[in-house]
Amino acid sequence: MLQKQKISNLQAIYLTFATAYGGVFFYHSYITHLAGRSAWIAEFISGFINIGFALWILTVAKKYPGKNMFQILQMFGGKWISALFVIPYVALNIVLSSLLLMMCGGLVKTFVLHNSPIWAPMFLMLLLAFLIASSGIENLARLSSTLETILIGIMFTFVLAIAVITQFDSSNILPMLDSDVPSFLRAVLLAGGGHSEVILFMFIMVESLHQPRKQFSSLTIGLLLSVVLMPGVASFLFSAAISPEEASRISFAGVNVAFSITIGKFIQGLEIFIFIPYVIITILKLSGNFYSSWVASETIINKSSKVLIILITIATFIFTLSMRSFNQAFYYYMLVIQYCVYPFYIVALGTVSILMIAQGKKAVLRKT
Repeated sequence: MLQKQKISNLQAIYLTFATAYGGVFFYHSYITHLAGRSAWIAEFISGFINIGFALWILTVAKKYPGKNMFQILQMFGGKWISALFVIPYVALNIVLSSLLLMMCGGLVKTFVLHNSPIWAPMFLMLLLAFLIASSGIENLARLSSTLETILIGIMFTFVLAIAVITQFDSSNILPMLDSDVPSFLRAVLLAGGGHSEVILFMFIMVESLHQPRKQFSSLTIGLLLSVVLMPGVASFLFSAAISPEEASRISFAGVNVAFSITIGKFIQGLEIFIFIPYVIITILKLSGNFYSSWVASETIINKSSKVLIILITIATFIFTLSMRSFNQAFYYYMLVIQYCVYPFYIVALGTVSILMIAQGKKAVLRKT
C-alpha cells in the first residue's frame, strides 16, 4: 500500500471537499424542515464549528509530520489506547458508508434504473470506490480534483445558476430565523455532523501532507471554501429556488430543482446535471471512507495489508444489504451524524491533546 504518498495543498483541499459531502445531498430536506428559511444560515454556522476542529487536527499534526492521528495517539498512549479509537473509527466509517450507499442507491433507482434491483447500482458504486481507494491517496486526490472541477464546477454550477435565474423567489428565504431556537440548533448540529465527516478523513489525511506546518494557512483557506462557503452558498441558492415547504417534503432537493427547470420548449428537465455529480461525489466519499479505514486499521497490526480494505468493503456491502429501504437508511443516517460523529472525534482529539500535554510536563520534570 502507498501510505507514504504525498499530496499538494490544492489536492488536500479537493479531498476535503470530496469527504465533506455526500449525505448532505439527501438530508437537506430535514435541515429545511428544522430551520425553514434559515437552513442556509445553519449550514454557514456549522461550517465554522467544523473549521475549529479541523484546525485542532492540523495543530497536532504539524508537530509530528508524516504521522496520522492514530499513530500520534500510539506514540503517547500506546498500542492498546490507539486500538480503542481505531476500532470505533473503522466501524463508524463502515456504517456511514453503508447508509450513504443505500441512500444513493435509492436515488439511482428512483430516477434512472426503475426496474433494476437496488443492489446492482450499489455494487457498481462500491466496486469503483474500492478500486479508487486501493490505488492510494495520491490517485484519489488527482481523481477528486479532476472530477470536482468538471462535474461540480461546470454541471452543478450551471444548473444552480439557471434555477436561481428562472425560479428565484425572495419569499423562500425571507423572513430569516423564523424557526424556534431548539429546532434551529438541531439543524446546525445536523448540518455540522454531516460535514464533519471531513474531520474523520483528516485523521488520516494529515500523514500525507508535505509540510503540515507550512500548509496550515493554505489548508485553512481551503477549508473555509469547502466546508463553510460552498455549502452555505449552495444551500442559499437551493432555498431561493424552491420553497422551504416543498424542500422539506422531498428527498432529493437538488435533483427536483433541476427537474422543474423549464425555459421554453428547448430547455426542460436538467436533473441529469445534478444526478451525475451526486453519484460521483458519493463514490469519492466512499473512496475516502475506505482509504481512511484501511490506513487506520493497519496501525493495529503494524503492517501493510490489502486484505483489510477488502474486508472493509465486504462489510460495507453486507451491512448495506441488511437495510430494507432508503427511508430506513435516511433515519439511521440522521441519528449517526447527529449523535455519534461529533462525540467520537471530540473524545479522540481530546485524548491525544491530553496525552501530549501530560508527556510534555513529564519531559520538563525530568529535565529539572
